Amino acid sequence: MELPIRLHDYDVLIEGLQPGSVAHQARAILRQVLQDAGVATEDIDDAELAVGELAANAETHACPPYELRIVSVNGIPTWCEIVDGDPCFTRVAKILRDLNTADPLTRWFQESGRGLLLVHQLSGARCVTYLTRSSVTGCPSKAVTFALPAKSSPTPDTCRTMFSLRP
Repeated sequence: MELPIRLHDYDVLIEGLQPGSVAHQARAILRQVLQDAGVATEDIDDAELAVGELAANAETHACPPYELRIVSVNGIPTWCEIVDGDPCFTRVAKILRDLNTADPLTRWFQESGRGLLLVHQLSGARCVTYLTRSSVTGCPSKAVTFALPAKSSPTPDTCRTMFSLRP
């Protein structure tokens, strides 16, 4: 039986990132994907800055393997995430939660979390973290995700559902 309405067509690009230049690789891949999709240069610059922050955080605070995932909906890149080999996401989740409930500008004066503040602001507060599995090892891992500049971006819950370890 054919459905009268087609919901969404999801595609996920997954790229492994080599330790030592995770941020550089993530920025270059994302820039190319967004350029190919015809995204405005200013929006590409913002997305590149956000993914670079997340990738640098992953390499500094977590262990490999590292990967970049870019989710496209109906051919439009809408969601980006950095996955690392550390399944503990509570610290990042707390920082992101605090950014949604407190004055985010106070984060600029704290010792850590300024990169997440930047991602939070560049994504219009559409960023989350969740438990997932590494496509490289199949082991539990952490994903930190953010919305890309696009005409139609899925909600954080959409991506969490797609990749989460939870049923």
